[in-house]
Amino acid sequence: MGRPSVSKIHSYFNFNKSLNESACKNCECKIKGNHGTNLTNLKRHLASHHDELYEEYMSKELKKNNCVKKITKKESQLNLFNFLVPKVKVQLNKNIILDACIDLVTVNRRPFKKKFTINSYLIKKHVHAESLFIQDEIANEVQSKLISLKLDGVTRLNRAFLGVNMQYIVDDCIKLRTLGLVELTESHTGVYLKETILKILKKFKIEQKQLYTITSDNGANMLKAINLVEEEISATVAATTESNYELNDESIEETADVSSDSSSYDSSDSTEAAPVTDLLYDEQIAVLLNEDIECIDKEYEETEHVLNRIELANLGDCSIFNGIRCVAHTLQLAVIDTLKHNSIDKLLNKVRLLVRKLRNQTYIYLIKKEKLKLPILDCPTRWHSTFDMIERLQHLKAFIQNMAANDSKLRKFELSHFEWQQVDILFKTLLPAKICTKKLQYEQLTLTDFYGAWIACRIETESLNNEFSNKLVQCLRSREQNIMNNQVLLAAIFLDPRFSITLTEDQCNIAITHLINIWFHIKELETSQVDSNNANIEIENNIDESLTNNYDTDILEDFLKQKENDKQCSSISSLTSSQPNSQNSISTKMETLLKTYQLDEKRLNHKTNILEFWKTMKKKYPEIYQLSQIVFSVPATQVSVERLFSGLKFILSPYRCNITPIHLEDQLLVRTNRLFEKNYKKINFQE
Repeated sequence: MGRPSVSKIHSYFNFNKSLNESACKNCECKIKGNHGTNLTNLKRHLASHHDELYEEYMSKELKKNNCVKKITKKESQLNLFNFLVPKVKVQLNKNIILDACIDLVTVNRRPFKKKFTINSYLIKKHVHAESLFIQDEIANEVQSKLISLKLDGVTRLNRAFLGVNMQYIVDDCIKLRTLGLVELTESHTGVYLKETILKILKKFKIEQKQLYTITSDNGANMLKAINLVEEEISATVAATTESNYELNDESIEETADVSSDSSSYDSSDSTEAAPVTDLLYDEQIAVLLNEDIECIDKEYEETEHVLNRIELANLGDCSIFNGIRCVAHTLQLAVIDTLKHNSIDKLLNKVRLLVRKLRNQTYIYLIKKEKLKLPILDCPTRWHSTFDMIERLQHLKAFIQNMAANDSKLRKFELSHFEWQQVDILFKTLLPAKICTKKLQYEQLTLTDFYGAWIACRIETESLNNEFSNKLVQCLRSREQNIMNNQVLLAAIFLDPRFSITLTEDQCNIAITHLINIWFHIKELETSQVDSNNANIEIENNIDESLTNNYDTDILEDFLKQKENDKQCSSISSLTSSQPNSQNSISTKMETLLKTYQLDEKRLNHKTNILEFWKTMKKKYPEIYQLSQIVFSVPATQVSVERLFSGLKFILSPYRCNITPIHLEDQLLVRTNRLFEKNYKKINFQE
């Protein structure tokens, strides 16, 4: 038998053991059970239906617990039903719940729960529906726009993936979008990667001619894939150009027929120009005869349209697609090349032996006791960890020297005075590269922002003038040849008044030619003609002074000032002498605009936000502003793809390694795009 109940509540009920029911003595209401959690049900019955009996019961309980304070019925009900707990009213509907469930398994990285109000099958279904919605949204955003991609590959839990991000400018801010994290099921050859990239573009309804640049690392298969994409785009452009030539020939023949008919009509009527009165009379006769007076004007406009289309076909037939090497990866390779130097490698090996000794539990305990930071052992393939190891070792220098004086075991691994000096020199040599890498992780980074950070890193490293710094500068100059000669970067520098003075005359000509080709490409992608009212818009000559003032001078600013002083004004004569006779051609107009901009705009401080600058120049240079929106949207790094891989480990974990590729891609597509959208809204809100 169980222990007999001592609660006074049972005195108000009759318990039927066979039916396991408690019947109220006052109203004969039946309640299941007689003990345990059901005891609260008996109390609630008295509190809700029998006030006097409940007060009597509570007084008995207070006397049993030797409590002098008398609790009223209202206080007891508040304590029983927790009425004092504050309530928050939240408006819910089906869409809000579904959206929260999608966030639960994507942004918050929670697994699919089988025992849930909305089961796992429905959540998967809605995640897939959300991914399709995002695909349509992205397809509508980039319709008839030039875009830039960045991609990278990763392997996790024996599964290989290709991450693809897209970047473009919206409302003068760089916007990131994830096109997918596709699982690779074949050998990672350049051909297979090229097919995967084109398949992703087709999935988002992005045409090949909309692709402007692809940023990737220096991997051989990635570079090969980009070259194959460039070849296919060039072949597509060539095929399109041939078809346009055929259409243009037909249009020219039709135009020639119309012009010959009109010329024969004019020659047959008269050989001299008709007086004004006769023209007015002829127009009156034409109106009376219900003839279309404007047919000649329409034919002239159609002829002009055909000629403009021929010019676009002739001048814009070359592909503007370019491959960009990730500058962060290039900087990493340059530093790794430096660390492989014989003298540096020997020093680092001795530092690693000392760090391994310090990571012994005996020394770890003593370091913690002194409240110092623990030593870090680096990963040789990641030079950031090597920098952190050296920095932490300098932090522990006094501790190591004091311990080595009394510990013979540690004394064998201690560095000499000369080696400590070498460690300090190496730390100072790698510090500018470390700062530059941090700048390259900025989400709103443009190509010219990277250019300024790279120059500052090289100047500061070169100013140290030691064995290590000279080796690093040599590696930087060797690696930068792969990225500095790109015409996309030259075009971006040309449109950036902060750094345009660093370009030579030949580089300026290359940049102008590339920008003109971009302009033709934009016009080909436009579905409607641009209004020709820009000529009537008053040009604003006043530049926001807040963009150029209140900046402190530094080493990069001094370098740019020196370049500005050395710059000659010979471009004025080249502007006047290089103008061809055809003043009505599109290329001549764009070339004139670009060279006029080059002469008029003065250099800005390198700390100026270039996107904000071009926002103020939108009315002054509307055509060049369109070009700046494309050029400055080109990604210099693939850092965002690396962040995409960081989110992969939360979804594809060892406890969730059997997710199908479709569901995994849907989750990552929704997760990353929602996070990017939140960051984009946060940036706009801060501005």
